[in-house]
Amino acid sequence: MSNDEQRSRDYPVKEDMLWQRLEWHIQRFGYAVLVLIVIAGACGAFSKGFLSEQQVSSSDKRLQVEYERFGRRDSNMDISFHLHQLEGDHYQITLSGEQLGDLPIQTLQPQPDEAWSSANTLILRWQRRAGQQDATVWLTVQPQSYGRLPLTVQFDDHSQVKVTSLVYP
Repeated sequence: MSNDEQRSRDYPVKEDMLWQRLEWHIQRFGYAVLVLIVIAGACGAFSKGFLSEQQVSSSDKRLQVEYERFGRRDSNMDISFHLHQLEGDHYQITLSGEQLGDLPIQTLQPQPDEAWSSANTLILRWQRRAGQQDATVWLTVQPQSYGRLPLTVQFDDHSQVKVTSLVYP
């Protein structure tokens, strides 16, 4: 650009180059922000993706929960429970949280032999097969509200983890 193009002028159109340069900088900043938002979305900052995938384990390592940290209202969110060192005739998972009612279950595999709820708690129980040491339970929920959704997961009244998802509108 020549020096003449950097000066303010009145003819043929009145323009103040100081403000014009400021507008160009704002536009470039806006483009950069939009690109970062697209990249963050593709990586899972707003729903499914590697930024959203989270894994937590209980202190005794008997319970491992894989879940999505970020989700969208009315969209499916997957949760899997890996249970180790099964004991007794049955095993159970207890889900509890103030907003448990805002998380209707879409799928649950394998189906529990027994299930019941009370207040903000859901208890799922399965019969243990002979020699069975480990189990995996897959759950898909569909949040009906947005915001921070904390959930406590307990395995056989011993192992416990707390998970929190952020659900966008």
